[in-house]
Amino acid sequence: MTERDVARPEDTRSEDRPDGFGEFYRLTSARMLTRATMICASRQDAEDAVADAYLEAFRHWDRIGGYEPRAAERWVHTTMQRRWWKIAGRRRRREAQELRVPVRPCSTPEETAEVSMVLSALGSLAERERIVVLAHCVYGMSHKEIAERLGIRSSLVALVLFQARRRLERLTGLGGRNRGPGQRFARLSGLLGADTPAQADDPLAVLLHGAWEWLSEAFEAQGTALDRVRGVIEAARDRSGGRP
Repeated sequence: MTERDVARPEDTRSEDRPDGFGEFYRLTSARMLTRATMICASRQDAEDAVADAYLEAFRHWDRIGGYEPRAAERWVHTTMQRRWWKIAGRRRRREAQELRVPVRPCSTPEETAEVSMVLSALGSLAERERIVVLAHCVYGMSHKEIAERLGIRSSLVALVLFQARRRLERLTGLGGRNRGPGQRFARLSGLLGADTPAQADDPLAVLLHGAWEWLSEAFEAQGTALDRVRGVIEAARDRSGGRP
């Protein structure tokens, strides 16, 4: 993979320019932990990957701090994803486990159940399948763009995406004639933020993007996981004698 990201910039608004590393972390960490959680399908793995990526950004902050906010966030996302995929590629595929995440404030029981269903379905995919389907359905990337970022053939991207979509549609109830829970969830009003997915007419894209928005708001509201990640970063930073 290259330094260019697999994410599209629904990231940081231009007016939210961070004044330093601490402010950059505050503005971007909830979104970053959401991406890592959906990719890794594990809270501990996600927190470790995010902490490693932000620590790497801190070490190079003299350079990265001068980037445009979206470019800096994309750099951290790329670093997080590249490190996770390297680790995942060296171990056997694990059985999908229940992923416990915080609840978005004021969510209905139906929304909470639907997000849990989406995360469970994502956890049943292989790591490459999760990365490809999220890149295409949530970040709106083409087969060619994904292939270039991941260093694989476009034909392989198409195959992986087809397999991932078919499995997710079956597990979330989007396939078939009957309206499944995923189709109800995709139409829940008020769930999506201002940035709608590129494929607004694609029920799976709407479903995944809705879960992404919901989880990002949940992490930001709870703050516990973000504090744990910050603690890991600060401990490593203090050992090296650095300050942001």
